[in-house]
Amino acid sequence: MEEIVVTALKRSTSLQTTPAAISAVTGQTLARMGVTDSQDLSKIAPGLIIRENPLGGARVTIRNIRAAGEPTVGVYYDETPIIGSSGVTNDSGSSTPDIRLFDVDRVEVLRGPQGTLYGAGSMAGTVRILFQQPKNDIYEGQITTQASDTAHGGYGGEVQGMVNLPLVEDRLAARVVAFYRDHDGYIDDSTLHLKNINDQTSKGGRLMLRFTPSDRLTLDAMAVVQTTRASINNWSLSAGPFDANYATLQPYDDDLHLYSLSAKWDLDFATVTANASYSRREMAYNYDFSTYFTYVAGRLTNGSAAQQLALSQVPSTAYSPQVTDTYTQELRISSHEGGPLQWTAGVYNSRREGDIDSYVVAADATTGRMVTPLTETASTSGGVTRPTNVYYHRSVDDVLKQTAAFGEGTLSFGPKIDLTVGTRYFDYKKSVVGAVLVGNTLIGSAISAPALYQTQEDGWVSKLNLSYKATHDILVYGEASQGYRPGGVNQVIGLPASLAPYQSDSLWNYELGTKTAWFGRRLTLNVDLFRIDWKNMQVTGTTSTQSNGSTFSFISNAGDARSQGVEFDANYQPMAGLQLQLSGSYIDAKLMSNQMSSVLNAPGLKGDKIPYVPEATLQGSIQYGWAASDDLQASVRADVTYNSTSWTQFRRTNATLQKLPGFATVGARAGLESRGGGWSASVFVSNLFDELGLSEKGNSVIYGSATAVRAVSITPRTIGFDLSKRF
Repeated sequence: MEEIVVTALKRSTSLQTTPAAISAVTGQTLARMGVTDSQDLSKIAPGLIIRENPLGGARVTIRNIRAAGEPTVGVYYDETPIIGSSGVTNDSGSSTPDIRLFDVDRVEVLRGPQGTLYGAGSMAGTVRILFQQPKNDIYEGQITTQASDTAHGGYGGEVQGMVNLPLVEDRLAARVVAFYRDHDGYIDDSTLHLKNINDQTSKGGRLMLRFTPSDRLTLDAMAVVQTTRASINNWSLSAGPFDANYATLQPYDDDLHLYSLSAKWDLDFATVTANASYSRREMAYNYDFSTYFTYVAGRLTNGSAAQQLALSQVPSTAYSPQVTDTYTQELRISSHEGGPLQWTAGVYNSRREGDIDSYVVAADATTGRMVTPLTETASTSGGVTRPTNVYYHRSVDDVLKQTAAFGEGTLSFGPKIDLTVGTRYFDYKKSVVGAVLVGNTLIGSAISAPALYQTQEDGWVSKLNLSYKATHDILVYGEASQGYRPGGVNQVIGLPASLAPYQSDSLWNYELGTKTAWFGRRLTLNVDLFRIDWKNMQVTGTTSTQSNGSTFSFISNAGDARSQGVEFDANYQPMAGLQLQLSGSYIDAKLMSNQMSSVLNAPGLKGDKIPYVPEATLQGSIQYGWAASDDLQASVRADVTYNSTSWTQFRRTNATLQKLPGFATVGARAGLESRGGGWSASVFVSNLFDELGLSEKGNSVIYGSATAVRAVSITPRTIGFDLSKRF
């Protein structure tokens, strides 16, 4: 079996000898699996769930620790943490950006809390995407093209390329990556008579520079730019699969800019690493609001002025532009390998600034497009009157500041026993300023002046790990570790000031695992058992129902939960060319107390399962490669994934509204590659049996009634081919 070296502990260790629940996959394996973006990574690790958000991005879940608010899983691109916009609902965990996975060195998935080394947002685990670094001793490049056809939709195509350029011999090198992707959609709009409305175009690139002025010092710089133009991809359950049935267009734009600088200085006894990064994410999306005003009009007296006002605001669209700027800095020092004590210590600082606007705007009844320019007050110029087309406008600015100091050390008691102890001190402050600039009685919101709310908290998290190397091929470990995520401040219409701030939540993870190798290391089998106790949960409550039937969600703290289960990961190479892989998890995650507090009575009761997480997951693959000729290597591969049934609410009272049936998907790939790896060609199919797997389902009066349901489903069957050339 190929040995993979990981840096999950912020120092280099072998995957199979690291006493932790870690999955790691090389970039070459990702390409063979057909994994091309970060939302496909749920295929590579047990207990990892990535659910697409219809408004852009995704929510990442590990070990069924899922809730609204800040992320429960940290996502890192190299050394830089990436999270979504908090939006007007403080739910930044729901919009983790998607990024193209080309020219990737490896992906590491750390299951279980990583609070000591990675801090806030890694309370359930961490996903690390590590790119190929520039090489200063070789010129190389690659270009890959793909064409595909998606059932119920249209065609897709993409091209991506990489070039590595040594600029100064043994000192300076650059690595440049670029891509362009254009895929037709598969959702139609029967109201606007449009086909394939959820098409997607994305383009971008990555520039990496590596400067090694001496054998002891390495400087790295990275710039990532990615733009996405798409449309919201949910559809109406009552209208039938893939029919959006909206009265307005629902475009979605997402622009990501990421810049980072890092330095590694090799001392005689340790390595010092410094990293600074800046990211800017600009998002904007529309969703149809016409059905809400139609719903409100139906509840009002026929012919009344209020009803006429509601009908006059049909059609309309909700429009939300958002800008998130994030600054991070980390300085750490890690001991060299060798000796009985290995250690890491460091400090961390970050600042995230969010600027969010939320509008309701008139839309053109014929085209479904939002009317522009946005006009909040009527005006007359040159004898022409420009009427108001903004029916509602709310603005929210938030700032999250975090500082931390951390340390972790591993002491070896001889060749077999290691003891690891870690701790982290954290301090955060969240500030939110919000105002309603254009009120709307139909929404239940009046004009309000800017108001400032703040919350602050500090504390400690810890980790204890004991491992025992029974033999060269058998490792057993036990761990107790903490994770946490920051609290925040609500800015919600009609919410009392006392409910504005909410606290952090935290958990303890107790874990027993084993890593083993058999039959001359042709089989590796890793298994872990865990129990997580989750305290002071951040939960979603709602304001009291208003006269127009609308409610607004907010976040508070209430109740406890427990997630416990088993995960396994097996790789087997019974003969040359044949490789089998199987991984999976069975996790029972449920409330241990009613979601009640002095300020909140949420719907969850003791024993209720946590929503949106399946109890059972399974991933399997079989791959066989052989020499087709003296110059050609052939391969075939099949992958299967399975997610059991989950529900969208704590209280399971209505299967139509709340049930997400379990589903399995199958993919296959066959290809040829030149023996030297100069070129390759393959054909592939994903979702072979065209499974209608639902990843999201929700009902809201915004959709036209309290029982109107919208769903998000996985991409239908897609067939295509790849061509790749290396030089």
